[in-house]
Amino acid sequence: MNRILSAKKILEVRNIKTQSIFWGFLLLFLTLSLVLTVTVNDFTTQFTNSMAIYIFMAISSYVLIGKNFNYCIHFGLTRGEFMTASILSRVQNVIVMALINIIILVSVNQILTSFSIEHFNIFSWSSIFTDHSLIVTNMWIDFCVGILVSSAAMLSGALYYKWGLVGPISVIVVLILATSLPFIRINLFDFFKKVYSEQALASFGWLLIVSIVLWACTYLLLNKVDLKRE
Repeated sequence: MNRILSAKKILEVRNIKTQSIFWGFLLLFLTLSLVLTVTVNDFTTQFTNSMAIYIFMAISSYVLIGKNFNYCIHFGLTRGEFMTASILSRVQNVIVMALINIIILVSVNQILTSFSIEHFNIFSWSSIFTDHSLIVTNMWIDFCVGILVSSAAMLSGALYYKWGLVGPISVIVVLILATSLPFIRINLFDFFKKVYSEQALASFGWLLIVSIVLWACTYLLLNKVDLKRE
């Protein structure tokens, strides 16, 4: 367990600079957008943090394999230990991201209310799932979606490590073809419509089950790959 925690710390240290840059740019852009909206009242600004978080989690999780796999294995970890450390790191990362997002949402909404700013809207999942609290709704959905995105990106990173661009591109093509099938597209539409109409936050729990399956596939794939020479 100590080896896994040590590897987790290594992954976090190698990623902390990227996270700092991400939040720095996001907060700067948010501040500039808010100031511009207050200065020029001729338009309404729509801002979303959640999508930016998902994109960041996808990119950082995708490069995690290529950037850290060889290093950690040469450091003395087994492939199972590396995978466990990576999952723990991703889960912690998503939780921290979701917490920071909640702080930003609450703070910005407080500013908008205090100064009666009407032309600036910051997206929150609670505006869709109105039967639930802002904190619970956004924390839960950001966590579930963030974990799904991270696990899918890690699998893509492992496929790239194994086969180059052929791996992830093949998966993208299969997904596009699958979602183009009428019965799959209709079932997906019905699922999202049901989640929205019934305000069913629990339905997002299925994303965690899918994430576990994707992580299992990543582990099986990493067990078969040969280490690259650095």
